[in-house]
Amino acid sequence: MRLNRFLAMAGVAARRKADALIAAGRVTVNGGPTPPGGQLVRPGVDVVAVDGAEVGPAPAALNYVAVNKPAGYLSAVSDRSRRPLVTSLVRDREGANRLRPVGRLDLNSRGLILLTDDGELSFRLQHPRHHVAKEYRVVVRGRPTPETLEKLRRGVVLDEGITSPSEVSVLGRGPDADTTRLRVVLRQGWKRQLRRSLRALGHPVIDLCRTRIGPLRLGQLAEGAARELKPTEVEALRHEVSL
Repeated sequence: MRLNRFLAMAGVAARRKADALIAAGRVTVNGGPTPPGGQLVRPGVDVVAVDGAEVGPAPAALNYVAVNKPAGYLSAVSDRSRRPLVTSLVRDREGANRLRPVGRLDLNSRGLILLTDDGELSFRLQHPRHHVAKEYRVVVRGRPTPETLEKLRRGVVLDEGITSPSEVSVLGRGPDADTTRLRVVLRQGWKRQLRRSLRALGHPVIDLCRTRIGPLRLGQLAEGAARELKPTEVEALRHEVSL
């Protein structure tokens, strides 16, 4: 594990501040100075100290799971109506009882959702100030005109106000007559925002699939399946929100 990540997980400082501590010569490993550039350490084996005070080993590893949520599953950990939960798709995994969905993907939508017990990452990914991009493949009723698509790009008036600008492109005709496939990227997370926006423009959504959250992509993950994130994917997500 890189030293800056060890310090971050041990609660000493975020990775960028940890880099500054290392560069200032305030961190030692096994009593010796640490070279700049990210020395590797072995949690529980190497002795890490900051300003002479030993830093305990990093806490138990956090869990990060990508799920391809089918339609009909609720993005929650409980439901009074006993509807299927996205967390039920990972119930057999170690630490599954600690996993929580990051944000929402409405009941009738499908696609990528992240489950984790990393509370800080979850909070930042959902916070409006980070403007984390979310990409969708959408099938709508009708054939949106260029003028309609431009309205969606600029912003649509909803109850909360005007939506933030979005990226929109036409992928082609949908699976049925008089339907259209769109690619849409949002950086805002109002409730059912994309469905409501398209309905307001006269093109109700027939199918909605999320394919990307920031740098994390759905890829070829089968519907209803789940997979652990690679360390590089976790690092990319944390970098996306300045962790």
